[in-house]
Amino acid sequence: MYYVIWAMAGMLLVFFLIRGIAEDHRLKKKFLKSLVDGYGKPSERKMGPEALDTISHYHLNGIEKGYDGQVIDDITWNDLDMDRIYLSMDFANSQTGEEYLYDMLRKPLKDAERLRERDRVISYFMENQEERLAFQTCFARMGRMKNVAVSDYLKNLDQVAEDSNILHFACIVLAVISIGMVFLHPAAGFGVFFLTLIFNVATYFRRKGQINPYIATFSYLIRAIHSGRELLKVSSKEMAEYREKLKADLNELKVLERNFFLLTTGRQMTGSLLELPLDYLRIFFHLDLIKFNNMLSAVRSHEAAIDEMFGCIGFLDAAISIGAYRASLPYWCLPEEGGKEEGYRAEQLYHPLLKDPVPSDVSTGRGILVTGSNASGKSTFLKAAALSVLFSQTIATAPAKKLRAPYFRIYSSMSIRDDILTGESYYMAEIRSLKRILDEAEKSREPLICFIDEVLRGTNTIERIAASSQILKSLSRPEIVLFAATHDIELTYMLEDYFDNCHFSEDVLENDIRFSYKLEPGRAGSRNAIKLLSMMGYEEGIIHSAQGTAERFAESGSWPKL
Repeated sequence: MYYVIWAMAGMLLVFFLIRGIAEDHRLKKKFLKSLVDGYGKPSERKMGPEALDTISHYHLNGIEKGYDGQVIDDITWNDLDMDRIYLSMDFANSQTGEEYLYDMLRKPLKDAERLRERDRVISYFMENQEERLAFQTCFARMGRMKNVAVSDYLKNLDQVAEDSNILHFACIVLAVISIGMVFLHPAAGFGVFFLTLIFNVATYFRRKGQINPYIATFSYLIRAIHSGRELLKVSSKEMAEYREKLKADLNELKVLERNFFLLTTGRQMTGSLLELPLDYLRIFFHLDLIKFNNMLSAVRSHEAAIDEMFGCIGFLDAAISIGAYRASLPYWCLPEEGGKEEGYRAEQLYHPLLKDPVPSDVSTGRGILVTGSNASGKSTFLKAAALSVLFSQTIATAPAKKLRAPYFRIYSSMSIRDDILTGESYYMAEIRSLKRILDEAEKSREPLICFIDEVLRGTNTIERIAASSQILKSLSRPEIVLFAATHDIELTYMLEDYFDNCHFSEDVLENDIRFSYKLEPGRAGSRNAIKLLSMMGYEEGIIHSAQGTAERFAESGSWPKL
């Protein structure tokens, strides 16, 4: 009877194995179809704040190790709504690719050779679908770790207490003895087997709970090594440099790969049923705990090779992601490097998040003041110009028909908010934000481009115009290109010797205002704030009195007593 039970168990295991293989094949085929059908379409990926924060840790840990280039600071990142921008271009199939893409966007380069190489790799994957799909399949096998940053745990390995394998080997001996007793003395054997099972499971989860994030990290590391091995099988002369780098790292990491199936099978792309029996074996025999202890010291001593491997895989996955993003844009161009004296020049510039953008042509060597009515497009234009520079120096992709500019340091002061936790007012937050740009301008004479929306809007009109005119004037230097949006037309007259002027206009109808969102030369000649009150249904008396007050101020230069 017992032999029948074991035979049935064996048949059931074979059934699940065959079913798992078939399901794995079906899901892989479905996955490849989704890659082909989705290429060039906007990303629909969503990610909560916690997941985005986790993605950023690879970047932050890299900065801690030392980086001498510019890093896009939090103010500029938030001003440009870069979390949404990042998600719109995140087509990566591994967490490593996602982390590398994020890091890339926060580190603008001033190295033409590195940017050309990025474009070469991106373009290669765009033009070679078969190789791209092969690489994406390898990356997908790595998968992701929910709200866990691999770099955090690799950095903190010194905090993991050493653990002896004696207990775990003892559990193996008990497990083997109990199984043997089932065959020799079934009645007593099953009792011993279940007692051993309880003991092994209890001791397994006690240790597993202590090191679970680290063992998950090591599992991901093994999957990365396995995926790296698969990448080496993809024949591609154009990727020979990266294959050689990856091969060297993997050769050094062979010691980690040995018996890696004890930790994970590496079949994480589909969640195959083949994992289930192995998971039970790991729990009963403590196989992954033994492998973890053996790996711990090895990982600590091969940190450099691990970093290089993740960097290589991450870059290739990010490059494919950028190619998919390029294909999703209405149009884009390779940026051209210009001289410092040329300033910034763009043709048919647009904001990449807009579904139906109105493009703009811009050419300025000294900077511009942008005026216009509320909601006319000033802030969007500033963000589009800032993104074009950031994209040019990170992903070698400008959302424009043509863009020519030097390598800039990039700063902005646009979306300032009160901080209720610190009690800092809007005005204090604003002047701190502006001060960091002024400080950066003093550091060196390298090209700097800055974007400022409504200078000093947090204070009264007289002091705002007086102070903001001097701040903007101080940023009028040969090595600085300034884009500033303002409602204060007075500034366009006061600073016309220092900056170019452009504006956005609108058509005022009887019960509507229609914006063209088209950038035009010169300063704005109309305002719509009072008209908007009327359109929103404010009392006619308020509208009429406000209009008369504004007209009297325009004539006399002083406000009448009400």
